[in-house]
Amino acid sequence: MTGALRVAGGIIVANSGSNELRRYDSAGRYLGASGRKGQGPGDFGAVISLFPAPGDSLYVFDAVNLRWTMHDRNGQYTRVLPGGAEALPKPVWLYHGMVVETPAPGGVPQWALAALDSLPEPSSAAPIRRARFDDLGFLWVSDSVIPNKWMVLAESATPVARVELPAGVELFEAGSNFLIGLERDSLDRELVRMYHLGRPETLAQPAREPVAVIPREDNPAARGMIADFRNVMTAQEAFYSEHGRYSAHGDSLGYSPASGAKVIILHGNSRRWAAVLYDRKSRTTCAVSVGFPAPGGWIDGFPFCGR
Repeated sequence: MTGALRVAGGIIVANSGSNELRRYDSAGRYLGASGRKGQGPGDFGAVISLFPAPGDSLYVFDAVNLRWTMHDRNGQYTRVLPGGAEALPKPVWLYHGMVVETPAPGGVPQWALAALDSLPEPSSAAPIRRARFDDLGFLWVSDSVIPNKWMVLAESATPVARVELPAGVELFEAGSNFLIGLERDSLDRELVRMYHLGRPETLAQPAREPVAVIPREDNPAARGMIADFRNVMTAQEAFYSEHGRYSAHGDSLGYSPASGAKVIILHGNSRRWAAVLYDRKSRTTCAVSVGFPAPGGWIDGFPFCGR
């Protein structure tokens, strides 16, 4: 499963294994599915990413067919968005040592960008943070040292809550009073769970304001890091040939990037991996996913730098 969103009356789950959008009611009862493997209208390739769209509908990114499609709240296909993979601004981007997720079609409020800039430098032991917005517009920032602990920020970088998720839960969506996440049981089966989230009724929502334009990184550090990724990919394949899996630790690759950036492996197993290169001096961040559900709008196996 590569995504889940709450819609009116239930939850839509992206099952990339079966190339379907599956619909469940609020109690978890299966209601039906749409989609199949293929290239036609409503078909999917392999990796499906979900993002909320206006009117309780969905944006869906197909990383194999390289297109965005619109679907209604039941997951039913409505239309293809012209423009291919670039039809929407990328809802996931890299910024100064952070992987940031924004609601598609993607802008980030000026106050939130200022909040990201005001954060202290991440720990050298775990230099990559994750940040995302919830359905009310609050900014969630992960602790780079303690997994699955999040600080929730309002305007002026004011902390309004702290949330600790169970170990192993991958956060898919945060709403006004709920969380949706992915867990794996002892048999490695994937389970989508929804948790109740207590939140004060009087908490003021962040004001809506013009969004910031995030400039694409185009500097010597970024170009050098892109070149480094070719060697990182080669090192991962060499590791796989020896161990039958991809490394989950950058130090295990035995490769030091010529750019001086640090290799951080976000995920590595027998089938796929994802990594980030972070240059602390220039604060440039680049990433790649190989056989791994790439962030929406990214192309699997294609290195991408912050903007």
